Amino acid sequence: MKKILLFLVFAYSFSFGQTKEFPLKNEDFSEIVLNKQMYFEGIILKDSVFKLKLGNIVKNPEKPNVYLVSGSSDVDGSQAEFLGEMIFNEKYDVKGEADQMLLFGDFYFIEKKSGEHSGTFKGKFRIQANKDLKIVQKFSTITFKGKWKNYSGNLDFDVWWANFTPTDISKVIFK
Repeated sequence: MKKILLFLVFAYSFSFGQTKEFPLKNEDFSEIVLNKQMYFEGIILKDSVFKLKLGNIVKNPEKPNVYLVSGSSDVDGSQAEFLGEMIFNEKYDVKGEADQMLLFGDFYFIEKKSGEHSGTFKGKFRIQANKDLKIVQKFSTITFKGKWKNYSGNLDFDVWWANFTPTDISKVIFK
């Protein structure tokens, strides 16, 4: 009986524990994510204005769903450069809009600066874009939502930013 139970646990973890391969690994989303090198704006600590700008993004040739990014953040005048990665995980069609897709993934950014107001960003991102990446006429919406934690571990804040102004960030769906 133990062998059967062990086999079932192994089979379950093998079949459901594997991550799906990102279906658009051959596409390049760098230009969309760069956001024309304009600032993303959002909120940290419920009411502090937060800005983030991506300066460079490079697709990892060994892991085609991973993008290496660099940029800068600005919270009430306190600026820091960061390095990190964005990992594309899932793609869905947009119901009612045949030419649109939703892309979901994870991000992790590490600020280079030291001090109490420097740390890491970790969370989820969501992109709505044209399926045909060559069409740049329609603006893609990009939203990030996660946590910022400082290096000393005594500050931990919810944070979000986007390239548009959502009326209610709680209604934006992340996977």
